[in-house]
Amino acid sequence: MNPTIERSGNFATRVDTNAAFNDVDNRVVAITQPASAAAEQYRLLYHRLERVRVSRPLKTVAFTSALPGEGKTLTTVNLALAAAAANPDRRVLLMYCDLRKPTVHTLLWLTPQPGLAEVLRGEAQVPAAVRRFSSTRLAVMPAGGKVEEAADLLHSSMMRQLLQHAGEHFDEVYIDAPPCLAYADAHILATQCHGVVMVVKAGETSSRRVSQALSQLHDAPLLGCVLNGVDAAELAYR
Repeated sequence: MNPTIERSGNFATRVDTNAAFNDVDNRVVAITQPASAAAEQYRLLYHRLERVRVSRPLKTVAFTSALPGEGKTLTTVNLALAAAAANPDRRVLLMYCDLRKPTVHTLLWLTPQPGLAEVLRGEAQVPAAVRRFSSTRLAVMPAGGKVEEAADLLHSSMMRQLLQHAGEHFDEVYIDAPPCLAYADAHILATQCHGVVMVVKAGETSSRRVSQALSQLHDAPLLGCVLNGVDAAELAYR
C-alpha cells in the first residue's frame, strides 16, 4: 500500500463527479437544511469536540452505536460536513469503516468504489479511494465493496498504518464504525482512535443495551454519548 496523501495545494483535487448537492439525502441537514435546529446541534457537537482538542490530541474520532439504526452514520456525515465548513483551512476526512454494510455513498451520492475495502485488500492506492465531496472541503473515503472478512481487515497492520497516515495528512478524521453489539469491528477501531463517541437513539435503545455497548468499549478513549432522534420541536428557539 502506498498511503501517501498529498498535503500541498488542494489536498483532494479529485472531486467525485457523481456527487451533487441536489442528490444528497435530505437527512444530511448540514447541507439540505443548514439553518435548522438539527443542523445547529451538529455544529454544537463539533464545537464540543473542539474544546476537547484544547487539552488532548483528537485527530481520529470514531462514532459507533449499540445497535443498527440509531443514526451513527447520519451523525458522522453531518458532523464531518459541519467540521469542514467551520474551518476551511483544515483538512477533514470522513472514513466509512462499516465494511459489512457500506451505505455512506448513498447519503452523499458518491461513487462507492474504490474505497477502504479495496485499499485494505491491496487492490487500490489511498489517493484513488479518497475523493472530495462536490465543492466542499470534505474528503471522503467510502467503504468500497462489501466484504466478509471485515474484522480481519480492520484488525490488520494495514488498517493501523492507514489510520496513522490519515492522522498525519489530515487535521480531523471522522470514522463511521459499525455497531458495537453485533460484531467486534467497533471495538477494534475504537481502540485505535484518539476518541470514540456512542450514538444512542432517544426512546428506542434500552439502557441495558447502552450499558452492554459501553462495557465493550471499556478500554477505548470514550468521549461521551450523543442522543439522537430527539423531537426537533423541543429544540426550537422561541
